[in-house]
Amino acid sequence: MEVWRDSILIISVLGTLVFGYFLMARLDKYLDENRKAIEKEEEKKEPSCVMLTEEMSDEDIAEEVRKFRETHEGTRIILYDSSDTELSESIEYHTDQKQ
Repeated sequence: MEVWRDSILIISVLGTLVFGYFLMARLDKYLDENRKAIEKEEEKKEPSCVMLTEEMSDEDIAEEVRKFRETHEGTRIILYDSSDTELSESIEYHTDQKQ
């Protein structure tokens, strides 16, 4: 009788281990697919700012602004002279003027 009890215990433990292994394998696969989807989504994110430099032609600048406005609804454009003031000062001044 004791042999049967030990056999049932061994089979129960092995069953639990096998079930846990397959459960963890499925969880690992799900998490890997989820990680890949998140990475792919991050790659598709558009930048929230674009730098337009003096080397760009007027047509290039207009094209960059057009593309940016297509993907961002609340587009605002601030032009400033970097040799005159810092960008943070320009934004602060502009924000104060709006209020």
